[in-house]
This record gives sequence, C-alpha cells and structure tokens, in this order.
Amino acid sequence: MSTSSNTEAPRPLAAGHLVEILTDLNTRIARLAIALHIPLNTDADIQEAIHTRDPQAPHGVERRDSSERRSAPRAASNPERRTTLQRCELRGLLVMRFGTEIKLVELIRAAPSR
Repeated sequence: MSTSSNTEAPRPLAAGHLVEILTDLNTRIARLAIALHIPLNTDADIQEAIHTRDPQAPHGVERRDSSERRSAPRAASNPERRTTLQRCELRGLLVMRFGTEIKLVELIRAAPSR
C-alpha cells in the first residue's frame, strides 16, 4: 500500500524528534557563540557568522605523519586552531539548524516562515 506524502497526516514522532534535534543544536550553538564572543541576536548577526571565513580555517584534508596522529589532539595544543575549529563548527551548526527547521516546517505543513 503506497500513499503519497501529500495525503499523509503529520507524524508526531518525527516532528518531536526534529524538535529535540533543534533543542540540542540551539544549546551547542549558544555555547559556541558565547565562547567565541559572537553575537547572534539578529538575522544580520547570524548571516555574518555563517558567511565570515576565518583566514586560518582548515582547507581540505590535513595530513599528519604517524607520530603526530598518536600525540595529543592538535586542537588542544594551539588556542588559535581551537578557535578556528569552533568557528567552523558554529557555521556548520547554524546551517544544519536552518535545514532542520525547514524539514520540520515541511513535516507539519505549516506556512513557510523565518
């Protein structure tokens, strides 16, 4: 029996799961923003956080020799590198949050809104 997604009722379990994901994402985003001193109060602040690239951001795959792989994590050994990685994580989580919000809106068939 096959039904199209247009005729199905909203699935409360899936919606509830997406709300949990959003809650977790919001918590981590807030912690990163506080640690990095990045305001996220307005849409402009959020757009700036997403689109501002750190010049020291990692590009592509980082290659290390075998002794570096066994040593302490490099993020902990260099505060600037840690900050760069946190900024990358914040950008990714912001994008993920908005994607999850879109899925939730589609799932409950609400009118798209910001």
